[in-house]
Amino acid sequence: MHMLMGEETVTVAEAAALVQVSPSTIWRWINQGDLPAYRVGLRRVRIKVADLHRMVAPRQARPQGEADDQRRSRELSPAQRQRGLRALQQLRELQMELLRKRGGRPFPDAADLLRDLRTERDDSNT
Repeated sequence: MHMLMGEETVTVAEAAALVQVSPSTIWRWINQGDLPAYRVGLRRVRIKVADLHRMVAPRQARPQGEADDQRRSRELSPAQRQRGLRALQQLRELQMELLRKRGGRPFPDAADLLRDLRTERDDSNT
């Protein structure tokens, strides 16, 4: 550990070892602005140990109703639900129209098409 302006500091590699993550994780935290870092000279970067301790804090439990609120925020409104159902109906109508144009023959499965193309390619290479 090093001292910088009266506070204990560590290098990126030392910080990574202290909190048992990779140095790239430390750099990501720095680049995202989550972990303050201090340039010392042209090439050296130091991290205050106190700042590092703040990054490794115990996970706090969510307040009781918060999970329910998050789930509710993902539910569709009646207008969104109606819009989605209309889009599904339009899709079904389009599928039926395409099926009629093809004389009732469904489109081939994409996996089958890829398999056939690979077989053709392999046969032409031999």
